[in-house]
Amino acid sequence: MTSPATANPLNTGRQAEVRKIKTQLSQIDQQLDVVVEEYNSASHSLNKTKSELKIVSAKLVEAEQESSQRQEAINKRVASLYRQGGLSYLEVLLSTSDLDQFLYCLELVERLADRDARIIADLKESKKEAAAYKTALVEKESAQQATVAELQAKKGNIQAQLNDRNKLLARIGREIAAERRAESRKQAQLRDKIKVSYNRGSSVSVSRGEGRSSAVGVAMGELGKPYSWGADGPGSFDCSGLTQYVYRQLGVSLPHSSRAQYNSGQRISRDDLESGDLVFFARGGSISHVGIYVGGGSFIHAPQTGDVVKISSLGSHGGYVGAVRP
Repeated sequence: MTSPATANPLNTGRQAEVRKIKTQLSQIDQQLDVVVEEYNSASHSLNKTKSELKIVSAKLVEAEQESSQRQEAINKRVASLYRQGGLSYLEVLLSTSDLDQFLYCLELVERLADRDARIIADLKESKKEAAAYKTALVEKESAQQATVAELQAKKGNIQAQLNDRNKLLARIGREIAAERRAESRKQAQLRDKIKVSYNRGSSVSVSRGEGRSSAVGVAMGELGKPYSWGADGPGSFDCSGLTQYVYRQLGVSLPHSSRAQYNSGQRISRDDLESGDLVFFARGGSISHVGIYVGGGSFIHAPQTGDVVKISSLGSHGGYVGAVRP
């Protein structure tokens, strides 16, 4: 038996190198985790602004058309005062037989004129407000496009780091392969445990009703698919892309952003978690990760580059900040 004092220095050096590279990989993954979700959040906001801008532009066109139609109708009535034939406002007034009837008709004409004036004033104000809102949205869209462009540049830098990451992985390929085999066995055991629990209704599966708990079954079908930033299925996913995809199969629309998803339902305390709830995690003070709770303190998620959709425990991931029930 080899004692610590006579341990193979090559093995010791290899272990130190593996630990160092794993630390570097973890740092890259954390940076990517944050930037990808920043990008997803910014893209979601930009798409929302574009939708608002499209609606406001359509309303502005409608307001302009309605204003033109109203103005044309009023112009025709005014012109009738000067046309021969037919009854004009002036002819109505002059055809009255007594003072009371004349005053009544005069009041009626004034009311029509006042109504027309109010209609035109209201339409002009609506057009003015819509135009101002459109201008604000255009400015907002421009700022958000700049943010997305900046984040795309950051993603480019991260992509370069990912290339370095792959090189680092190649240096410790043997150790990583062994870890992945062990992780694969562990995932198979967890998957079987959850399937049995989900089918039999044990304590691991907290809720077995329709709706949210069905999300667990859908998510189980995505286990083992690769992580890819910006992906929302069906072949690969990032974290919020996975949760969006799963709930889309259930007819529930979620934004492709963990931060936006955090505001897409009822907040749930950790003690009240049920299967199908969304669970959120943060790095650097901002939400950057989301998964689907399956019960028993576990959740399904798309973790990071180089990994696959898998089952993890809430405690092992770290940074838990809360849960939402869509």
